Amino acid sequence: MRLFIAAELPEEVLDALVETQAALRDTVRGRYTAPDSLHLTLAFLGEVSAARLDEVASALERGCAGHGPVEVRLGALGSFGRRRSAVLWQGLTGGPELASLAADVRGALEDAGFAFDEKPFLAHITLMRAADLSRGELPMPGMARGMLDTVTLFKSDLSGARPSYEPLHVVSLA
Repeated sequence: MRLFIAAELPEEVLDALVETQAALRDTVRGRYTAPDSLHLTLAFLGEVSAARLDEVASALERGCAGHGPVEVRLGALGSFGRRRSAVLWQGLTGGPELASLAADVRGALEDAGFAFDEKPFLAHITLMRAADLSRGELPMPGMARGMLDTVTLFKSDLSGARPSYEPLHVVSLA
């Protein structure tokens, strides 16, 4: 099964992201991320045997141990890829607490023998894929702040018309 670990976003942040997506629709064509799929990925594991789910959940618990809720704030828009087929995202700032949480989750996964996407952690939320950014200026993104208070192990299913994410294990940051 295809797995990833993500922090679920507070309502204030989700609302601002949806507003940004609405403003983008006037100028940017592409595949928009559904509002119920917006999240902050901490680690992408890819294919993992179902027999190892308990091990992943335990590693997630260890990685989150000692972390409390993290205050985050939406930042600037950014992109990966080419201007006519980019991934458009909005940054998220959370200070050293967010970077520490991501590092500890990744460290616990590594200690448990799990491989994951080893690109350096960049706090961002994907707003759309296959974005055509060649049509000029982007609107100002919505700004908001809130508290990240849960980290979730998700199963990702890409077989439908759009990706679907099923929560398998949730850790509360206390």
